[in-house]
Amino acid sequence: MKVLFSSALVLLICFSAIAQTPAGEGATVATTNSLAEIRNMQNALLLVFKSRVLDVSDRERAIIQDVLKADPMPQGRYRWIYTQLAQKLNKYIRKYKSLNAASELAAADYVIFFNVVEFRRILYTYYPYGELFVIAKGSPEKLKPPRIVWKARKMLIPEDAIGELIKDLKAARGES
Repeated sequence: MKVLFSSALVLLICFSAIAQTPAGEGATVATTNSLAEIRNMQNALLLVFKSRVLDVSDRERAIIQDVLKADPMPQGRYRWIYTQLAQKLNKYIRKYKSLNAASELAAADYVIFFNVVEFRRILYTYYPYGELFVIAKGSPEKLKPPRIVWKARKMLIPEDAIGELIKDLKAARGES
């Protein structure tokens, strides 16, 4: 009985120590959904494609690598999704003039990336669903690597995802 009690006590102490330690020694905890980092940046590149993420242990790094290697021009059925997103972004650009569209990665300060996860068929029509990310390119002179600074809360259709981003961008930039 004493052995069982003491081993249970040791396990309890181990689990409480694990729960109190941060994400690991030297690990960086990503601060997502903070657009404060790109608040003053103007040039954004819009990308739409289906990411081929296979590395689930470090999914964000794999997505960033895909985005940095991607062709900025959408291919095939992704053009329609790109057009939907671009129309809403263009409306925001015309109204607030705090954002510029970049045509290539080198000219962009950050990337708005819609990762198409699937096409769902609802009432005989296909709707794309996916995740929207905002990726800060980083800068080698400041030793900041590329990172995801904002992510949609869940998988959405493109119009809803970009609407959520625009709402958060307005709040971060103080636009009403």
